[in-house]
Amino acid sequence: MTTSHVFFIPAVMLVGVLIGYVVGRKLLLQEQQEARAATLRRQLRQQAASAPAQAPQAPADSP
Repeated sequence: MTTSHVFFIPAVMLVGVLIGYVVGRKLLLQEQQEARAATLRRQLRQQAASAPAQAPQAPADSP
């Protein structure tokens, strides 16, 4: 084993860890954003379901 392996192998491992950290963080942020959007949609759907349904009113001058 040459001296270059002593530096090359840890350097490659460090680059792999950094790439994994960046990609993992990106995916985590995307997942959190999707979870927030789903929660907001669920809340809006529950509010719409709990709001009283208003039937269309007939005009007052109709027979």
